[in-house]
Amino acid sequence: MRRPWFESGPALAFTNHAPPPPAGTAPTPALGCIWTLPMIHDADFAFLTRIDPTTKPTVCADLHGLARHIERRRLALPGDRAIQLEEVEDLQFANRRGLHRGVQVWLLDMAHERETSLGYAWLKGEGRDRLEPALRTARRDLAGHNDLNGGHQCAA
Repeated sequence: MRRPWFESGPALAFTNHAPPPPAGTAPTPALGCIWTLPMIHDADFAFLTRIDPTTKPTVCADLHGLARHIERRRLALPGDRAIQLEEVEDLQFANRRGLHRGVQVWLLDMAHERETSLGYAWLKGEGRDRLEPALRTARRDLAGHNDLNGGHQCAA
């Protein structure tokens, strides 16, 4: 009986081992909690649910698309809970030196204490002062009608 074939990449990623680099490329050292997807260098607006090497970001075309994505994630959870934005400056990306600024989005409970982290928003190094007005606009737009996409595209 033949042994079953399986894809080795996800199995190795699950055990925190990387597959060997392609022939002709130099191996890069693995650092903890690094966003290793190459598309982040070109993305202006993205959202991550967690920061780890296996999480695929949701890349949005513009700031309003990112705000609508965050608002849809908030509305998908039970209850109408408030959110809190916290600037973080410890985002690390593969092949980019240093720490980068982003915004962590928290859901608050009834006592206005942090309950759950929705994720991290990447605004090309900008902070919550740019995201906050866009979230207010997205909340107003989504409350006015049920067009959840609104013409703004996000790609997972």
